[in-house]
Amino acid sequence: PVRVLGKCGGYTSDIIAGMRWAAGLAVSGVPTNPTPAKVLNLSLGGDGECSSAYQSAIDEIVARNVLVVVSAGNDGSTVDAPANCRGVVAVGALRHVGNKVGFSNLGPGVTVSAPGGNCVNVDGGPCLFSIDTTTNLGTAVPAANDYTNQTRFNVGTSFSAPIVSGIAGLMYAVNPALTPPQVAARLRASARSFPVVTE
Repeated sequence: PVRVLGKCGGYTSDIIAGMRWAAGLAVSGVPTNPTPAKVLNLSLGGDGECSSAYQSAIDEIVARNVLVVVSAGNDGSTVDAPANCRGVVAVGALRHVGNKVGFSNLGPGVTVSAPGGNCVNVDGGPCLFSIDTTTNLGTAVPAANDYTNQTRFNVGTSFSAPIVSGIAGLMYAVNPALTPPQVAARLRASARSFPVVTE
């Protein structure tokens, strides 16, 4: 893991530096990464179009045969940056029945969707379809490690993107010669259409 944001956010330049370092590219003042990643997962995003700084870094990273997977965003609108950059795999979120969950961004910029959780609360009860994952219970400093659950829930495309990143990693384990465009094309080809769901 490469930390690029903190409690109060951060700068695009920090995100780009982290991306470059993870992919094995030079970052001023930092030793070169001795074990560059084959897949970058970015469970983050911001408003607006893909900036030239993001696009330049992504072009350079993809040219090194590194796949960039990015969360599409969670405001129910169009795909956020950097998921709307050229050459990335932008990931939307699915609810438990397989169709798009309301909060997920969607549009032609989305490459594929994966489970993102969905809070169905019956009579004010718990979040029935949360994504269960590891967490830390600290609020100001690290505390006990634990798991999220239906009362301490997690949902979002930030959980969808790592699922796709893991699948991409398995694809590279079978065929390390795949290029990022080939992985993206195979992910799309293996996906099925959203089901028609009546609720």
